Amino acid sequence: MSQYTKDQEVEFVGLLTEHQTLIRAYVISLLPGLSETDDVIQETNQVLWMKRETFELGTNFKAWALATARFQVMAFQQKLKREMRAPLDEDVLMMVADEAQGRDVATLNQRINDLNDCIGRLQVKDQELVLHRYWKKSKLEEYAKASGRSVGSLKVALHRVRASLRDCIERKSKAREELA
Repeated sequence: MSQYTKDQEVEFVGLLTEHQTLIRAYVISLLPGLSETDDVIQETNQVLWMKRETFELGTNFKAWALATARFQVMAFQQKLKREMRAPLDEDVLMMVADEAQGRDVATLNQRINDLNDCIGRLQVKDQELVLHRYWKKSKLEEYAKASGRSVGSLKVALHRVRASLRDCIERKSKAREELA
């Protein structure tokens, strides 16, 4: 297709908007705990927009968007390797990507809702730690100074909180499966 019409562009924007939660969840699942996930998501959206005319409307937008996101994550992983701070082996990344790509939007939305609910059940100090680390993306050293806690104690607390959140989400998922 050489150039999108106005209607086609509106349809593309609708598809891109509809799949934002899925794209975000997919990238986060491949780059857990990294502060640069928003950058990768933005780059993915930019690539999708720049290559929109190569996408044939009426075909599988989800597959195309997630494949694009996967390539952006791989490019980011290569950058991390060059900087000597790659979080996941490429084989592990591909395994996680395959699993995450198979999930549907409703499942991912449910897991996000479960996560939010589980965070709400944490003690206030643990909620603040999660907020500073993952939403404000502050370094542990900065938060340690601000909170008067040691970096080591924050690492232990984060490990404990992540395990608690994982267990909470798994319990909710299992309870839903038993009701189904």
